[in-house]
Amino acid sequence: MANEEQTGGLDQLVQGVAELLSAADDFDKITQLELLQQLQNATAGAIARVSADFEISQRDEQRRQQVPSRERGRGIADQIALARRISPAQASRDLGFARAMRRDLAGTGRLLSTGQINERAAQAVHRETDHLEPTLRRQVDGELVGALPRLGVRAAANAARRAALAADPDGATKRATKAAADRAVWFKPQPDGMCKIVAFLPAPEGIAAFGALKKDTAAAMTTGAIDGRTRPQAMADLFVERLTGRPREAGLPVEVQLVMGTDQLFGDTPDTAGSPSPAGQSDPDGPAWLDGYGPIPAAMARAIIAGHPALFGPTPVEADHAQAWVRRVLTDPVTGQVTAVDPRRRRFDGTVRRFIRIRDQLCRTPFCEAPIDDADHVHRFADGGPTDIDNGAGVCRRFNLVKEMPGWSVRVLHGPPEEGVDGADGTDPPPGHRHTIEITTPTGKTYRSTAPPAPCAATSPTGDDPTSVVEAFLTQRLDLRWAA
Repeated sequence: MANEEQTGGLDQLVQGVAELLSAADDFDKITQLELLQQLQNATAGAIARVSADFEISQRDEQRRQQVPSRERGRGIADQIALARRISPAQASRDLGFARAMRRDLAGTGRLLSTGQINERAAQAVHRETDHLEPTLRRQVDGELVGALPRLGVRAAANAARRAALAADPDGATKRATKAAADRAVWFKPQPDGMCKIVAFLPAPEGIAAFGALKKDTAAAMTTGAIDGRTRPQAMADLFVERLTGRPREAGLPVEVQLVMGTDQLFGDTPDTAGSPSPAGQSDPDGPAWLDGYGPIPAAMARAIIAGHPALFGPTPVEADHAQAWVRRVLTDPVTGQVTAVDPRRRRFDGTVRRFIRIRDQLCRTPFCEAPIDDADHVHRFADGGPTDIDNGAGVCRRFNLVKEMPGWSVRVLHGPPEEGVDGADGTDPPPGHRHTIEITTPTGKTYRSTAPPAPCAATSPTGDDPTSVVEAFLTQRLDLRWAA
């Protein structure tokens, strides 16, 4: 029977947590939740460490017992599953995660063990780098470790995928090509006479298909054509109508938003054709950003631009001749953040809304990472807040409603932060041009959110204006009009 020394006092810790009472003050309740979350994160790290150690000792024991090498390791995950009261399949997956935290993702493992990131974020890094060979995986881990404590789960996954794509662009293209070849649709019976039709599609095609359903459903709602149905019901009905060929009005145009550098699009720049990209320019084979999905290989991005059916076929030269709309997104040459525009409108729509979506990428509530539903006035319009980029923030519908509750406040920070007030990650906003909002909750807790750099933005330590290069190059290489 295990004693306290052997278990490290964990039984007392469990008992203490079980008997924990909520604090009397709401500020202290929130502090309890912060500490309990750190404890949960650290516990996940400890489970991974102990699981990995258990596997090593069990394999050693099986070797001593002369278990055939092809069978060594069998039953280890099953024991872990019983101890943790989870399925063996889940235990096997968790054991693979534990191995990775020990061998190749040591930095991520340390952050998890010290409670600085949660298990889902660590799992995301594991999942997005699992295909890399060990040396490259350790390299990506080293690149990510400084940023992970500031990222939510989806942002951590995107950062890991972006770093993995940059570390092995050729492998990423091969894997994406294979995945596209595996596209399929299948049928799953469900209870109560229902079913699921599941499509496994390349990201741009899936985004376009789902976007068309959303847009046409929204149009039907404005005209009252949905006849009392909910939005999901109307979308499901439209999905069936489109597949079965039932007559219906032509769908509204769907825009797939893709962000990539000009040297990624064309493979070179006016000043550096045929040579490696210098500092301040994006890697021609590095990841691009597909709105609604995240980082994708540059080869796929060029195929989207060229409208190539194979999705990976066109070379930069073929993309050179593509007929596509290009919309300028101006970024700060030092920080890479999207810079402001100044239309004065009541509603954030058109160009202003588009810039806010590109700048913020996901909901600006720290760690929320939900898709942007609303371009919201930080300083309320009813209280005199202007309708401009600086006073706008992309948020999810939930936060747009929550911040109107008593005790909540949001403001845009300009200049150095106030003394003694840190952001959600304990750091100040970055130097240079920045868009940082500060959220205060009813308990008095404050959290900060700084807009991320524009996806695939090229930054320059010299601060030279990149727009002249972009405009001159696109004018020279593409016979396109600038979309308004």
